[in-house]
Amino acid sequence: VLSAQEALSPQQAETRLRGCLQSGSAGAPRTGLRAAVVAVRALCKPQIDRVADDRVASATTGLTGDAAEQAKQCAVRQLNDEIALAIANFTGLKTL
Repeated sequence: VLSAQEALSPQQAETRLRGCLQSGSAGAPRTGLRAAVVAVRALCKPQIDRVADDRVASATTGLTGDAAEQAKQCAVRQLNDEIALAIANFTGLKTL
């Protein structure tokens, strides 16, 4: 089994995250999308952190100060939205 700490390209990290979200969604609670998102995010935290680091690094390249902080927040927010949407699609749950 490969660890989340090894050298992965951003594309490999994204693929690994998607796989974790898909497999985690299979065992996620079906009581509601919020519960499923919380459970799957906890399971996939190392993969989420890796992808977030890659996206923040890419989004903030060449930026400093407030611009870098805004780019970071936007990248993280977009990733969070994508994760929730993926979990919704994988579980069939629709409402938070």
